[in-house]
Amino acid sequence: MLKLMLAKTYRTFKKDGVAAVFTKSLNRIYSMYKRINVNDAEEVERWRHLKNKYTGKRAFIVGNGPSLNKTPLYLLKNEYTMCFNRFFIMNERINWDPTFYATTDNIVLSDILGEVVEFIPRTHYSFLPDIHFRGDNYIEKIGRIDNLYWLQQQHGEGFSQDLPKIFPGGTVIYEGFQILRYLGFQEIYLVGVDLNYKIHDSVKYLKKRGLDIESQKDDDPNHFDPRYFGKNKKYHQPEETVVQNIFRNLKYLSGILPELDLKIINAGYDSKLDYFPKADFLQVVDLSSQEREDLFLQCLSKASEYRTIHAFESKNPRIDGGNHFQPSNEADFFIDLEGALPLIPKAIFTHIPIGPFDHKYYFIRRRH
Repeated sequence: MLKLMLAKTYRTFKKDGVAAVFTKSLNRIYSMYKRINVNDAEEVERWRHLKNKYTGKRAFIVGNGPSLNKTPLYLLKNEYTMCFNRFFIMNERINWDPTFYATTDNIVLSDILGEVVEFIPRTHYSFLPDIHFRGDNYIEKIGRIDNLYWLQQQHGEGFSQDLPKIFPGGTVIYEGFQILRYLGFQEIYLVGVDLNYKIHDSVKYLKKRGLDIESQKDDDPNHFDPRYFGKNKKYHQPEETVVQNIFRNLKYLSGILPELDLKIINAGYDSKLDYFPKADFLQVVDLSSQEREDLFLQCLSKASEYRTIHAFESKNPRIDGGNHFQPSNEADFFIDLEGALPLIPKAIFTHIPIGPFDHKYYFIRRRH
């Protein structure tokens, strides 16, 4: 443990300088001080009632990568799902709310705190750090919510089976694995965990040295919606050291799966994550063509007045490609999946994209 902490301290020093090392040390001391007044025993008892509650069930971890636009997420309505950060902006496009929700990055959580608090009641259970190891006290900021469970972040690396104690892994998905395993899930499928990060250029750095950034435009290149970490949103630049840390922790997890009695399968599209076996998403959900259509129509009717695909297609044009899209005067339309994917980042501001279904996307003009 000491060797690991010294290595991380050295990396911080090389990257951000002595001031960053000093600040991080102070934050950790402060977080330990604040924990003195937290009733850990009460929270441990609450967690005890969750342990193995879902034994024998399977769950889907839904990342936030661009490949979600290729994924018929509406097919997950009757599955257990775990989602993260600003996934809730996907809500207008799907027919379900996440079973579980978590955010653990302090700069992200502090930035979207109001949105998170509003969203928590729509989940079965949500999970946030109580005292973040960088010093943020979210118990004081949020207070108690019945279906909100507090995480106790631990320094170092590992995979906790003794929640609420939990280890970070460079991505909130890593904490998600620990939560789901504690809840009893032994089969976890991944979608949208692309890990194909690009440097976000239109940002300003919040510190002279460091990775904390604030986006200047709605042009997030790393998530399913350009508004995800869009204008004025704060998060961390996905530089190589950050990405390497994520892969290192997920590789470690892949090596201890047998002792955890845990199976992880990557059922997503376009994912660089090769440490877990891959499977075809449609084969995993295993629904009939009629079941798929019925679930899709729930999304279409939620966003519009249309109740059948025929009703939509008979009234609205099919466009050939994104070059024909005119946001100022385009009404509802539909388009092949291949044309829709590059179009979504442009059309999302004026239209709600519903799909994919039968290799097509249906765009509903925003009514407000």
